[in-house]
Amino acid sequence: MTPAPHAAAPGGPDRSADPGTGEPAVRIRGLTRNFGPVRALRDVSFDVPAGEITALLGENGAGKSTLLKILAGLQPPSEGGVTVFGEEVTSFEPAAMLSRHGVAIVPQELSLLLDRTVAENVLSGVEPGNRWFPSRRRMLERTTELLAELDLHLDPNASVRTLDLATQQLIVVARSIARGCRVLILDEPTAMLTPAEADRLFTLMGRLKATGTTMLYVSHRMPEVFRLADHIQVLRDGGHVASWRSEDTTPDQAVAAMVGRELGRLTRRADAAAVPTAEPALKIRGLSGRRHRDVSFDLRPGEILGIAGLPDSGRVELLHNLFGGDSGTGGTVELLGEPYERRNPIASVERRLAFVPGERRAQGLLTTMSVGENVGALTAKAFSRLGLIRRRAFDAAATEQARLLGVKTATMTQPITSLSGGNQQKAVLGRWLAIDPGVLILDEPTRGVDIGAKAEIYAQLTALADKGLAILCSSSDLPELLTLTDRIAVMSEGRLVAVVDSADATEESVMTLATGAVPAAA
Repeated sequence: MTPAPHAAAPGGPDRSADPGTGEPAVRIRGLTRNFGPVRALRDVSFDVPAGEITALLGENGAGKSTLLKILAGLQPPSEGGVTVFGEEVTSFEPAAMLSRHGVAIVPQELSLLLDRTVAENVLSGVEPGNRWFPSRRRMLERTTELLAELDLHLDPNASVRTLDLATQQLIVVARSIARGCRVLILDEPTAMLTPAEADRLFTLMGRLKATGTTMLYVSHRMPEVFRLADHIQVLRDGGHVASWRSEDTTPDQAVAAMVGRELGRLTRRADAAAVPTAEPALKIRGLSGRRHRDVSFDLRPGEILGIAGLPDSGRVELLHNLFGGDSGTGGTVELLGEPYERRNPIASVERRLAFVPGERRAQGLLTTMSVGENVGALTAKAFSRLGLIRRRAFDAAATEQARLLGVKTATMTQPITSLSGGNQQKAVLGRWLAIDPGVLILDEPTRGVDIGAKAEIYAQLTALADKGLAILCSSSDLPELLTLTDRIAVMSEGRLVAVVDSADATEESVMTLATGAVPAAA
């Protein structure tokens, strides 16, 4: 089917598919990419139809990132080729992919000039006027026209630094369109967005599709894949294993193709487990701090208590206050039966309070260190004598901890950054479990993790709770909380408004509480 013609972006080329040819937007044939002896991609072939949305699925480590980098011109293939609208790609460089072929990527890590305006970012590299003296008036006019075309209600003069992440992401999309993008690659674009922010992106994607832009969409979230995608392509272990029109398959079939096995449906923990009745492992009363105030609840051994709330609800700041990363302003904490007054991260480790943060790369990973050093970082002191680490014993302990958590790595000496997101998360979790915690705090435990690794992490956390570990889990993923927890504490505007049994809760009921649509509990 030939897509509808698309009006050219102001001052830019037509980004619609070639009319009447039936040619796919992107044709991938025999793509292989080697990194030394490691084959990240092997003989991958499939088409990306013009003017439609194609979802690219696969577990972390399946080869998706390598394929996207090749298509964006960030690295060349070892073998095979790519054509874009019938023209063979001969130069795998970002500038050539965009200027010659109209292929652009919206990466997970946004590249923006934060101290510049929206207009300066949207037209960066294609400013009207000349290189040394761009026309400010024409820049504002062109940006205003483009934003209106995309139905984005933004002030062209606003500083990008003042805008939220979702709006910054939309600016990257607008910048790609301003540069003549005909094929837009989106890599996990909703990983850090709220449902409302994701809806804004989906609206823009629908508008782009209606006007002829081809999109290749990468996501681990099955509901949004089946909501958006016309076609689904699946990679596994570096190879292409499945291809469907979305209406011809199901989420279960797609997941089975991704992981090479049937995962089965995850049983809601609350359907099978009774809430423990032991004395609390964590008791907080009237806790206040940055963005939260007067929060009180108990967490018992063997319980998984979820924390739900919108990004501005204070749930993340509450976790940092509990662990001692932020200074609180009031309230009391009792940890494992003893008062915990002067909280700080070092004291929390000593008192067996573990915290896996939500920002894995920024706060969780020791990015310059190996897998083994990341897993064993908190227990290195136990293997030290006279300031020297007994390396063999340290390595053996770290290796065993990684094995217990199912961390997939060629060697414990390889860089932690070389692992997939799911294996990085399991390595960070393993580091904290090595201290034998009495209470485990988790923030966004499966953010950026593929569905197979997510199921493994759920099983590990459930098994830990069954052995008596008290777990406090904050997540923006409501289906995750409903699946994983016994109870859910819902926060809104800094206050705890309700604690509900997960067995009786729904996404709608939790969101109603989180948005303040019902009054807080007395």
